[in-house]
Formats: sequence, C-alpha cells, structure tokens
Amino acid sequence: MLTTAHNTMPDRLIKNELEAAKRTIRFFEAILRSTHNGIIVTDATKNIIVANDVFCALFGNTLRNVIETNLFVWLEQLDGKAGEQWATLADNVCRNGFSQDVCFQKTTPDGIRYFSVNASLVENPDMKEQGIIVSIWRDITLHRQMENEIISSERLAVLGKVSGSIAHEIKNPLGVIDSSAYYLGLKLKDADEKIKTHIDRIKSQVKKATGIIQNLVDVAKMKEPYTETAGIHAIIENVLTTLNLPQTIAVKKKIEDTLVAKADKGQLEMVFRNIIVNAVQSMEECGILSISCLEKPLEKNRFIEIRIQDTGPGIMPEDRERIFEPLFSTKTTGIGFGLTICKMIIERHGGTITVESEKGKGAAFILQLPVTYEETA
Repeated sequence: MLTTAHNTMPDRLIKNELEAAKRTIRFFEAILRSTHNGIIVTDATKNIIVANDVFCALFGNTLRNVIETNLFVWLEQLDGKAGEQWATLADNVCRNGFSQDVCFQKTTPDGIRYFSVNASLVENPDMKEQGIIVSIWRDITLHRQMENEIISSERLAVLGKVSGSIAHEIKNPLGVIDSSAYYLGLKLKDADEKIKTHIDRIKSQVKKATGIIQNLVDVAKMKEPYTETAGIHAIIENVLTTLNLPQTIAVKKKIEDTLVAKADKGQLEMVFRNIIVNAVQSMEECGILSISCLEKPLEKNRFIEIRIQDTGPGIMPEDRERIFEPLFSTKTTGIGFGLTICKMIIERHGGTITVESEKGKGAAFILQLPVTYEETA
C-alpha cells in the first residue's frame, strides 16, 4: 500500500504541473488574441517562434504558414529597404534592450498601408539562447491618412488667404500682355512664320498662366454647389463634345441615360473635364478612354458610380497616396490643383472620389454620388 501511494504522488504532481502549464499557455494565447496589434517573437536567427493572428493577417496569411519561418521572408514583401531597417532595429534592441518606433509600409491593391513597429529584448536568465526579440506591429494607416488630410486642409487655408490678392495682381499684367500680343498679331499679319510662331507662343502661355490663376481662385473661393436635378449622361456627353478629343483617342462608353443626381451641373462638368483631360494627357493623346456610369447598391442606399479609366502608364503607389493633395502634381506643368478641386466638389455633393492604378496598366478614377429619383406625377 505504501509503495502504491509513493508511486502515485509524483504522477499527481506531474499531472498538476501539466495542467498549470496548459493554463499558462491558454492564458498567453488569449493575450495574443486580445490585442489589435500584431505580435511576433523572433530568435537569434530571426526565425519567428511566436506570432498572433493579427500579424499574419497583415501579410494576408495564416499562423500555420508564418510560424517557424524567417522574418526576412515577410520583410521582403514590404516597400523600400525593410530588411536594412530591421537590422538597425535589432542592433538597437540588442544594445539598449528596446527600440524606438520604426515605420514600415506595404503597397496593396487598396493603397499603401503603414505600420509602426517597436521591439524589446526578451531577458530571461533561464534561457540559454540570447537575441530573442518581441516586436509589436501597429497599423497606423488611418492615422497617417488623417495627418495627410490635416496637412491638406492647412495648405488650402494658407492658399485661401493669399490667392485672392495674388490672382488680382497677376491677372492684370497678363491681360495687358494678351492684349499686346493680339495687337501685334494684327499689325504683323504679313510677318514671317517665325514671328507669328512667337506671338502664338505668347498667347498660349498667357492662357496657361490665366488657367493656373483661375485654379487658385477656384480653390480659395469654392462655392457651395447649387444643386438641381442633373442627368449624369447629359453632363458627360457635353464635356466630351466640348473637349473635341483627338481621333487617336478611342472612347468606350457604358452610361445609363436614366441616372440623375442632385448636383451643380457646372461643378460636375469641371470634375469630368479635369479627369478626362488628365487621362488624355497621360496617354500622350493615343489610347483608350473608358467611361462607365452605373447605379449600384451601398448598404441600404444606392449610388451612382462613374468610372473614368485610361490606358496610360499608370500612377506610382507613392504618388497615388498624394494625388489629391494641393500643390502636388506628377506632371511637368501645372501646380497641382485640378484633382484637389475635383475632390472638394465631389465631397460637397456627398460623394467620394478614389483612384485605382498599377504601374503600366493605366489609371481609373472612381466617383460615387448619391442617387436621386425623379418624382413622378
């Protein structure tokens, strides 16, 4: 009897220790699941020995495919020199025990995502292996977008204060130059082609400068839209007619002619004209311009989706994030107000404007406006 009891005690202790270990593991797993941040633990060889589902989701993967892989496999999917950034971070951690926040970014089909990462050294006297690092990955994309919106608002506020006086001071001299060029054209109508070319160049540049000044005024004094029932099909057709696009541009249209919105027709024309002109210029006046206009559901409501797509070179991911910012432009000419104005107009109509693009595959601007149903007698 004594022998049996003596043998039973160690078994009971082992069982209790196993249960305690299981409870600790379950508790640790619950902590990993409860956070909205990604968490990983890497060993001295940078292999991932612990990870949570949030970190795996950042890379569109599962725990099974992430655990026991090398961290650099995932760092290679990030933009820029993420591997070098991590090496610097790891050196700081091993030297100081912790690191300051480091920002990584990852380009996805939906845009650029930003991650703030900080790390600490796991110090445990019972561990023989050194260099074990725990890192926390926070998705700060929304925060970065809000920062950009604040910066854009501040820029617009500054422009609003100075653009009125600048426009007035510059438009008067431009008017004088334009009148003088017109007078010279009349007086020198029999001059050689070289002189005529220079006069035409003066007129052209005056027109371009006047357009830039007008954009400044439009941004600074953008009026609230005067809304009325507006047929989207008619507005787009009017813009295409007045633009008189080159024959080398093939226009493909899929527009429902029954869609109407409460909108300022003049402001919507400005939006469509700006985007279409940008598309034609990006294709160097040779390519396919596709315009679709359909009604689609949005939760309990419905909206009009206008999609304007080109076959140009596309927009770089880092530029796509800033394309609607004032004073930002990917073109060699202009000062970057056109798309800013478009965004302001669409948002004041209760809609949204976004861009989809891949390098070498063109760009598509997607506008969404609330549907208005015409009343029937």
